Amino acid sequence: MSLWKLIKARWGASAGETSDVRLDAVTEALINIEYEHHEIHDGSHFFFNGYQDLASGNVLDFTWLMPNTTKWTHWTWNIDAEDELSWMTYENVLATNPLANVVTPLNNNRNSGTSSGTTMKYELQADIAAANADTDVSGGTLIGSGKTKSGGIFTAGGGSGERDNELILKQNTLYCLRFVAASAGFMNFALRWYEHTNRN
Repeated sequence: MSLWKLIKARWGASAGETSDVRLDAVTEALINIEYEHHEIHDGSHFFFNGYQDLASGNVLDFTWLMPNTTKWTHWTWNIDAEDELSWMTYENVLATNPLANVVTPLNNNRNSGTSSGTTMKYELQADIAAANADTDVSGGTLIGSGKTKSGGIFTAGGGSGERDNELILKQNTLYCLRFVAASAGFMNFALRWYEHTNRN
């Protein structure tokens, strides 16, 4: 019996998955896609991309509330900046004054009607004092921080878009992703995630 037949006999195929292995007809190489790509096809992958012009000392804050469910968010992000930026990611922060702008995340699968179960907001703040007045990070946990060089590209989240660098965010928890400009310039940002319920 082949290895694949043994696997099927033991575990079977889950709903929404094929029960056959696909092989290239010429090379007999296994045909597969990365897991994140599977989530795109499944309609469970979302993104929010944009840019922001920053004056020296400005703070761009994102707050992101996870739903109180076991469908967890697997997150990565990246930015590039015209000039130096500092960034911090905080877990379990307090929205003293909820941020002004609500994000409507887009589904990577444009044929899907599935929407994100998370709630993201953002606001450009004049300085760190104004940012702290709206989003109190003092009782939160700093889970990541860093600095971009002038003209640099930075990828985080985690780290790169690869699965071994993603963060799985805690349910029923408010996060803050904060960028602080060292001097005037623009930044581009790309936030990417999929929402997945563990099988076990």
